[in-house]
Amino acid sequence: MKFYPTSSITLFSFLLFVNSLSANYAFKKKVKSVCKTYRITVDSEHFELGDDTFFIDLESGRNNFEMFMVVGFAAAGQAVAHQKQMGLTNAYLPANIQVSVRVPTAKDAFNTFVATCSWEMANKLAEGSIDSAEFMQTITKNLKII
Repeated sequence: MKFYPTSSITLFSFLLFVNSLSANYAFKKKVKSVCKTYRITVDSEHFELGDDTFFIDLESGRNNFEMFMVVGFAAAGQAVAHQKQMGLTNAYLPANIQVSVRVPTAKDAFNTFVATCSWEMANKLAEGSIDSAEFMQTITKNLKII
């Protein structure tokens, strides 16, 4: 039996890649599940898993962008808490969460509201230890409109 170093390196790299994908998959699945509970349709294309920040883009109706903002943060906070509970070495644990919500203003025109908070604050929202009104008051201090 011959030993092929390139084959073993390729196999090792593949296993590491698959291992990191499973953590990312679990994170994305949790976010999508929570959003679905609140009848918010979101696709994994609207997620970006940065090194320190998780980004999620949502599109709301004209009058309910606050609900989309709250649900986006709560879903991401629950996903981070879930990753911590699983205790995997490859868990995706961003320090911050950024939610952007596109809101229609006129035909083919949108405003985008962007806010960021720590995952701990988002998790408090998800657990119910902070109510949504208090959360939105805190978030609007750093809310940007693009």
